Amino acid sequence: MTGPANRITISRIPVTMRIAIVRRSCSLKKAGAERYCVNLFRNLQKLGHEVTILGEEIDDELRQEVGFVKVPVNRLTSWTRNRSFARNSGALAKAGGYDVVHGLSRAEGLDTCRLTDPLQTHWVNVYYRHPLERWFQKQNPRHRALFELERGQFGPGGARRIITQSRLDTQLLQEYFGVAPERIRQISNGVDLATFHPSAGERREEIRDALGIPHDVPLLAFAGMDFRRKGLGSLLTALSRCRSRETRLVVYGSGAIPAYRRLAARLKVADRVVFAGRRQDMPACYAAADLFVLPTIYEPFPNVNLEAMATGTPVVTTRTAGGADLVTDGQNGYLVSSAQAIDELTDAIDYHLNLAGETVRKMSVFSRQTAERFPLEENARQTAAVLEEAYREKLAA
Repeated sequence: MTGPANRITISRIPVTMRIAIVRRSCSLKKAGAERYCVNLFRNLQKLGHEVTILGEEIDDELRQEVGFVKVPVNRLTSWTRNRSFARNSGALAKAGGYDVVHGLSRAEGLDTCRLTDPLQTHWVNVYYRHPLERWFQKQNPRHRALFELERGQFGPGGARRIITQSRLDTQLLQEYFGVAPERIRQISNGVDLATFHPSAGERREEIRDALGIPHDVPLLAFAGMDFRRKGLGSLLTALSRCRSRETRLVVYGSGAIPAYRRLAARLKVADRVVFAGRRQDMPACYAAADLFVLPTIYEPFPNVNLEAMATGTPVVTTRTAGGADLVTDGQNGYLVSSAQAIDELTDAIDYHLNLAGETVRKMSVFSRQTAERFPLEENARQTAAVLEEAYREKLAA
């Protein structure tokens, strides 16, 4: 009796769901996961779902579009902030009685989650290369708090469904946490194809003029907030070794700029690097460059790679990040083995900057075609399907 009754109940589940999205910051003023949160809730609403954001902050102008519940946190230390956000967002989600609670940040009580932030369990292993330093870092209260939250989220008893953005993170979840394949759904990120468009190249000279960069010199672009993890040090070193001494680099983002200015000076490339900070006109900034370079140590799926490709700008990235799934070597960009492979990075830059114009144009077209396979709407549709799958399973249980 129980089986048939459950099947009948499940078949009558309404398509419309009350969804809570847990993300610490939901903002169009930032890049990456914060902007993804906005795009996701907007597209889920277009599909007919009722969405509420549980987080620490949201753009004021977005409060008119979506429900928002502020999550209180203990800001005494990094680890108390992480633990309290996870605990308090879980309590608020439970009290809200949502059909599905979807995590874009580490949190408790999730039905589904997307591996959005770098997996800390893996990051510590790949960044701290000396065994002794790695051991000490694993005792750090901040790291230990994140390890614990990841075990709760991905381990047994965690989220019913885990969305990964790349083959790399699917593999890492299985290696570190033994996640069964049936709990994982791989969904590539999406990009706003109307905003990030080759037509942004019409502002190429305007952007270069604003940055003080001559129109005819080779230009590399880099974008990110965590300069260390994104591999800016490696890129500056590669720039110092490039054959063309005219090649310039523009760095977008508000990371540790003073430290990297000093590194550029030590490498004798300070006069070839522009630290442009945050900008709201990133489509034109990508399109003003000849090549977008992100030699990141590790991250699930760098949105900036897809954004650059959508404007027709080829990319260079590492095989140690999820963005490698996008790149067909020599057709829409280049892959290097790791952030430490400086010679490979230098060779890729030199090779591209010496290509004939027709080859460059073909790479630009293929870059755009790659991005067109990943519209935002498709990402939201697939995500909604996973959320509904978890909801049906939840009711059946």
